Amino acid sequence: MAPHLSNDEFFTSLAGLLTKTSQRSRGSVFLSQKPLVDGVSNSPPSILIRATDGNTSAPNPKSTGKESSIAKKPSSTNKVKFSTVVKPEDLEAFYTRYADVCKAGMTGLKKRDRSKRKAKGKGGAAKATKA
Repeated sequence: MAPHLSNDEFFTSLAGLLTKTSQRSRGSVFLSQKPLVDGVSNSPPSILIRATDGNTSAPNPKSTGKESSIAKKPSSTNKVKFSTVVKPEDLEAFYTRYADVCKAGMTGLKKRDRSKRKAKGKGGAAKATKA
């Protein structure tokens, strides 16, 4: 497991990842966060922030018959993963800068076109809300 980056290194890597993804005009960036609870003290926990591009060579479990039998070329790019740990006293400043980096990196992205999906499954939305 790779060591956690400093907050400044994390922001630099995140900005680069967002830029690379928007230039390719295809791809995803996954951001996640979770508390690091030590179980000993009652103080607020540190927060682990992760970013990844989601590339993986794992097979798609939803693929069927012919599609799964065709061997895909292995991806020449490896999955990009990095993380940082933010101390409770640094959270406010971190989230301010985090929001700025994310907003700046998302300016080149296109909004996903869902009009075809909505038109195709008009009745599907009503069924989903009843359940």
